[in-house]
Amino acid sequence: MSQGIAEGNSFAFTTGAYGNRPTFVLTRDRVDDQHEITLYELAPRDIATARRERFERVQKAVSVSVRELEEAIIGDRSPSELPGADDAAYDWDDWCAIRIATLRGGAFNEVSFLIESTFRELSLDPETVCTGDPASVSLPEAAGVRLSIAFRAMKPMRRRDRLREVAKGIDQMSLGECYYWHAKARSPSSPSGTKALRVLLADHLK
Repeated sequence: MSQGIAEGNSFAFTTGAYGNRPTFVLTRDRVDDQHEITLYELAPRDIATARRERFERVQKAVSVSVRELEEAIIGDRSPSELPGADDAAYDWDDWCAIRIATLRGGAFNEVSFLIESTFRELSLDPETVCTGDPASVSLPEAAGVRLSIAFRAMKPMRRRDRLREVAKGIDQMSLGECYYWHAKARSPSSPSGTKALRVLLADHLK
């Protein structure tokens, strides 16, 4: 569990389960002449494999997509060499990337609001992944957790007003609330966790 210092609706990101090692990567790419942004969670290969097997046993309709790090990162670099990482030279042997979700079109535009807010807390330039050439950024655990619940919730949505409400609602959540919804969203025994979050934040828009 990462540690965070709540400050109103925001929080200061500190250490995570793997210390200061970045455990998420956010990648902006261009595919079929369309911009898309993908969030990956980084994990040791044995942990990623165990998670995929749990989902295969419990939820046959849900798959956990595991990629090699070089498939998740733009350019021939390790997560330690990306913007957002500290100067420590972590060993990335036997680590891989779990794809959380890819957003395009309206979802890409609306999640940019949440990315900008999250990046400000980290003193990172959001334009690195919101505009310009394809790029990847490393993120600490707490920042990745906040974005992961947004990416999961927004993935199937199409209405811009609902997408906007989800992004704003997650931006206002405390760190504890983010971890609560993150745990529900990634649990194979809680298939409706992400749907419940969408209902909570956007169901008032008819």
